[in-house]
Amino acid sequence: MCRFPGPASGDTGYAGNDDPTGAGVIAPEASSSGLLREIDRCRRELADSIRRVLDTPELREPKLQRLTARSGDPTLRVEERYLHSSVAPRTEAKRISVQALARNPDAVVILGIGLGYHIQALRELNPTVPLYVVEPSPTLLREALDVLPAEWWCRYGPDLFFPPKGTDALVAELNRRGINRPALLTLQGPSRLYLDHEESLRTTLEQYGERRSVNRNTLRRFGKLWVRNTIRNLPRSGSLADISRLPRIPDHVPALVCGAGPTLDEVVPYLPELRHRCVLIAVDTAVGVLQRAGVPPHLAVVADPQYWNTRHLDALRFEHPPGEPQTILVAESATHPRVFRLWRGPALLFASLFPLGTFIDRRMGRKKKLGAGGSVATSAWDLARILGARTIYLAGVDLGFPGNRTHCAGSFFEERMIMNAHRLSPAEGSHFRYLHDAQPQPVAAAGGGTVLSDRRMQVYRSWFSEQQRNHPDRETHLLSSSSSAIEGFHVTDPRELIAALPPEGAWVPAIGAASDRQERPSVRSMRQELRASLENMAGIARKGLDICSQLDSRAELSPVDLTPADLGRLDDLDQELKLQNDRELAGFLAREALEGITAMKVATVRDAIEQARRLYRALEDSCRYHQELLERYE
Repeated sequence: MCRFPGPASGDTGYAGNDDPTGAGVIAPEASSSGLLREIDRCRRELADSIRRVLDTPELREPKLQRLTARSGDPTLRVEERYLHSSVAPRTEAKRISVQALARNPDAVVILGIGLGYHIQALRELNPTVPLYVVEPSPTLLREALDVLPAEWWCRYGPDLFFPPKGTDALVAELNRRGINRPALLTLQGPSRLYLDHEESLRTTLEQYGERRSVNRNTLRRFGKLWVRNTIRNLPRSGSLADISRLPRIPDHVPALVCGAGPTLDEVVPYLPELRHRCVLIAVDTAVGVLQRAGVPPHLAVVADPQYWNTRHLDALRFEHPPGEPQTILVAESATHPRVFRLWRGPALLFASLFPLGTFIDRRMGRKKKLGAGGSVATSAWDLARILGARTIYLAGVDLGFPGNRTHCAGSFFEERMIMNAHRLSPAEGSHFRYLHDAQPQPVAAAGGGTVLSDRRMQVYRSWFSEQQRNHPDRETHLLSSSSSAIEGFHVTDPRELIAALPPEGAWVPAIGAASDRQERPSVRSMRQELRASLENMAGIARKGLDICSQLDSRAELSPVDLTPADLGRLDDLDQELKLQNDRELAGFLAREALEGITAMKVATVRDAIEQARRLYRALEDSCRYHQELLERYE
């Protein structure tokens, strides 16, 4: 029997409530276990996520009361506050669900399930939008399990549940699904009872949205450049090994990551001592600064695709004193080709995050990827982690503008401002624009007080904080109290660090011998494979466009003559495309167009045909761009 008054039931009560006052009792655990076994049969992942929330410790069980609303539907009072309307909970749920869907989100995150009215309303209004529930109270979830039958969970239940401290897992799920615009829906009861959870969840989603926005803007700005650089770099990247050839850092040896922020000036005097006690890793903007200071880094991380970032590597010296190891370049295959022309020392690649680079990496046996938080400094931190450093120090990674400065002395950015200055446009004007064009705002400084920063750098701080939570066995320290504060990071004085570390070096950067005997393909054969894959996908796209033209012509004459079998031809082609192993190659540059296409309102047959036409046109254009580059850079 349906215990919840849903569309399939005329029942206005609920099972197991014989108390005339309306005060319910929480279902015994055995009842929940039996229900979960039923949910297992239709939705295993949902059932597992429910179990994880039920296993979460609860500091204090809330006082619950089941009541009957004026509409006859059950409602719930928690700590003397109504969780749903005391008049018409269904009407209330539909109203707030319409509001949540008004901005066309591609997912809805809900704080608390309550009795499921809003979940059901969302499913009825938009059956395809993913729903995720952050449940602050296992007790309230047990109440929902007691009231709602297995049929309801199988038909209307959310995609997944997360405990309140599981927002990192929620973010990972949103990333996995490619969600860009998640909406937050909160019930009045949980938002008042669990104010801290609501604020934390809202902040998490805002930061996630900002990060996705930065990623989309970056893809829009650099997507074609990444593809062009990757193809131009094929002759060099096709011969380089990956970072797995680097030796592991011993547990007692820390890593020191240097950026070109203003506070690097404070640390440079201590680097000659620290270089023999730490693994010194520099981002591209700091390599020249360290070389000129007489402390060449052990590893240099370069990942930027733009020409102007290669200028940081101008006038590098590659002569090393006897016994001193050469700096090893660690790069991404989409970095600007000038980097490989300038670098005359040893080099390794980390596996690409982009589909075209992944296509090449799979054939080259490169598997080690570095995390990308939007800044080369985030990749350098992840390199230190992957190599085994238990403690990581950051110098010049300020994520702000200490002393209203943008970079350390001697950096290319600073020198370029001075070099381009003239009487009508002094260097101070360029500095002012750089500082203020990104809408700066004060943020907490690591040593107290505030420091000027901007929204873009908040994305980087969020990434570092998230990594620290994901890797609690690693410690990260800032070497300047003037840097912006990062959650979970400590501050250490470089003089104290020198005193605490043993004076002798314990790690020598070197490229080890190949550990595999895999036969790697030639650049020529990789080009041929790439051409064949692109031509295959372009052929599918052209076939889709032909079908759309045929259906459109018939729909123009008589839309009623079109049958489901006609539109099924497009569905069959979609399935064929999904079976292509390298479909992401074309989808990468078409991603922004595809997001807009999938968000289209499809109300008629002509709308469905137009949606398919735009999709296949975007894929064909992307394939053609790749093919033209392969011809140009043969």
